Amino acid sequence: MLFSAIRTPHLPPAFKYTLDDGLPIFVRPIRAEDAPRLREGFRRMTQLVRRRRLPGIDDDATELSDDLLQRLLGADGVNHVAWGAMNLEKPEEPGIGVARYIRINGEPDAADVAIVIADDYQGRGAGFVLQACLHLCAHANGIRTFYYDVASDNDRIIRHLKLLGARHAGRADNIDRLRLPVYHRAWDVPDGNHIARRFAEVFRRLQRVEAAAA
Repeated sequence: MLFSAIRTPHLPPAFKYTLDDGLPIFVRPIRAEDAPRLREGFRRMTQLVRRRRLPGIDDDATELSDDLLQRLLGADGVNHVAWGAMNLEKPEEPGIGVARYIRINGEPDAADVAIVIADDYQGRGAGFVLQACLHLCAHANGIRTFYYDVASDNDRIIRHLKLLGARHAGRADNIDRLRLPVYHRAWDVPDGNHIARRFAEVFRRLQRVEAAAA
């Protein structure tokens, strides 16, 4: 147990993972051909979900903007990283969720993060997996701090991030900015609550995943 906690997982280019409830998922970096899935996934979100999970977008938006789409498709694997997950039992669905970071100009050891999980998959662990992928990639690329911009009334996500060790870094226009250290192994995740323990366990499980055909 101790050895698994201090080891840093090595992420394969793509892999299969089983969520806590037994659902098999497929995880890999987002690619250009994923654009139709991303657009359809955005269309399926309710207006409230879009506002809370994608702060700063137009409240009346019903289509994914080209700018936001490029924030997901323009990843270079170093300064800009984006991962996605899909349900292997329902490959026709747009996907389970996406997560990306973009290194901050003028603060090279920090990055802005955004994570969106489809309604039907909330609370099932997919967000932990995608978030861990971002942490591992960021650490390997010299990033040590993540910033999250969260709608101020999104108490659940704010509490979730704080349980992982995040601290408030400011508030403006009903958006809370939170700062979280970048973790690269289970040992680094603060203990003491169920959310942190679940996240640490994901790092341990990622040590055992095997590469899958992308």
